[in-house]
Amino acid sequence: MWRTGLIIFVLTTVIFLGHGRAYSDDILEAINEAVEAYKEKDFTEAVEGLDYAKQLIQQLRSDKILKFLPEPFSGWESKSGKSQNMGILGGMAGVQREYWQPAKGNTGRKRITISIMGESPIMQGMMAAFNPMYVTAGGGRLQKIKRNKAVVKYDPDRRSGDINVLVKKRFIVSIRGTSVDEKDMMDYAKAVDYKGLKEF
Repeated sequence: MWRTGLIIFVLTTVIFLGHGRAYSDDILEAINEAVEAYKEKDFTEAVEGLDYAKQLIQQLRSDKILKFLPEPFSGWESKSGKSQNMGILGGMAGVQREYWQPAKGNTGRKRITISIMGESPIMQGMMAAFNPMYVTAGGGRLQKIKRNKAVVKYDPDRRSGDINVLVKKRFIVSIRGTSVDEKDMMDYAKAVDYKGLKEF
């Protein structure tokens, strides 16, 4: 049974690597070393090798998800997005990018952070946050953003809030803003490439 799982993992990985050659050498090397360790009945090293290959694959997936984040709007600045190590969250793939606008007059520096998380067994539990009962109890409201269910929370006094968008029950896109208008957050929420994310 262990061997069957190993073969399935290897075949799935080889197919997946056809879409990301830059990582293929390191990943295939880790898999090959794990297979050799398995043949030598060094199961500890075999498991460690497959775990390492899994981490590299998760990194590759996260790098590909980055492209679904929007570019900064006119008047805004941003650094390149980054992948997040979410191994502690059940192997969840995650990316994040920050956007900001310099302070003007008496208004503080606008800042928005967008993150995409998904592909994890714990997604089922996180979807409970989109239950209408929990949404209203937490001071939020349900609405659709690009045909996706979303929870919007915004405090006009603090000019801060967050928007969480559920995409095909596989990903959660989170938009968090400080010193911003709700429209700023909504504009960035709508700029995410949901079509590409659904097809990923």
